[in-house]
This record gives sequence, structure tokens and C-alpha cells, in this order.
Amino acid sequence: MSIHTHVLTASNEITPYVAELKLVAESATMAVRKLLPIKDVDILFYDNPGATIDEIGGIGGFTPNAHSIFISLNPRHPRFKQALKNELFFMLTHELHHTIRWQKPVEGDTLLEALVFEGLADHFAMQVTGRAETSVYSRALTPEQGRIFLEKARKEWEEPTYDNAVWFFGSIPTVVPRWTGYTLGYDLVAKYLEAHPGVLPSELVCADASLFVK
Repeated sequence: MSIHTHVLTASNEITPYVAELKLVAESATMAVRKLLPIKDVDILFYDNPGATIDEIGGIGGFTPNAHSIFISLNPRHPRFKQALKNELFFMLTHELHHTIRWQKPVEGDTLLEALVFEGLADHFAMQVTGRAETSVYSRALTPEQGRIFLEKARKEWEEPTYDNAVWFFGSIPTVVPRWTGYTLGYDLVAKYLEAHPGVLPSELVCADASLFVK
């Protein structure tokens, strides 16, 4: 099993960071492998500002299947160098967790599965990195908003026709605020871990999403 790291350098602005990107990818892979098995995965870094998170310095991750991770970069972001040092490792552990959970068969792509998919990955990244605070996208709601939108989610989270862009990216912010899905997923997993203090996030990678709403 191996990790293949690819850095697209047609954008000359990525070239100065190639060695650092590969080193962080290798370090994150080694850290994750101490807790969970990783199958063959391609990690691709490329200049793609439109898919980055401005609030954390111009990086963003997307894992569409068990073997592919796309890390978008904005080397022109004023905090880009800081993000490579402080955020990229965390993001890669989050995305590597996704590749492992993708291997678990699920019955339909429901909202509940998507919430748990993201929430588990952030808790796992916190376990690996030892970071006390989660990502900005997993703490995007006030407690009152959390209650309101959790109830809204309950009404449709078994449906396979949910709108991912609405629930996770705020494509209609007047209906659902940006990053609501990430925050709800993080909170669902947090409540489970609080109720089961002997359980680690790494032990839940293949847990059924229904476990977190019982």
C-alpha cells in the first residue's frame, strides 16, 4: 500500500512549495498509519483558489473516493505560508480518514451519512494532531442555531436527495448557513464521544452513521 503525491506546477507559484508539500503529505500519512490502515491513495496538490478556504489561509481539501485526495491551493493568499505550517497537516489527516471511510459500504448517500463522514474526520484529525480546537467550519453555529438546524436536519437526514451544497457550503445562506453540515456532524460525534469516554475517534471509522443518533 502506498501514497502517491503529485504536485502540479504549471502554475509557477506552486513550485517553491513542492518539497514542503511532499514532506507534509508524508508526515501526515505516517501519523495516520499508526492508527488506521491506508490503501493506495493519490494526493494531488494544485493551484485552485476557488476551492480553498479563505479563513484558514488558502487551502482546501476534497476526497471523492477511497483512492483520491485533491488539495486546492492559493499561493497568493497572504496567509498561505502560515497555512502550510499550521493547517495542511490537519487537513490531510482529515482527508486521509475520508479515504478509509469511503471503503465502508453504505446504503445510500444520505444527509446523516454525510454529517458523520465529516464529523468523524475532524475528530480523528484532532486525535492525530493533538489539537484542542477543531476547524473553523466545524464551529460555525451558535448553540441556538445548532438546535434549530439539527431539528431541520432530522426531518430529512434519511433522504438520499439532500442538497450537499446547501447543507455544507451555504449555497442558499438564507435557508441554511454556510458550513452547517460540518458543524452538525462534528457535534453529533462529539456528543457520542462524551457519552462514551473510553472510545477514540479512530475506533469509529467504520461505525454506522445511525450509531450517532441513537
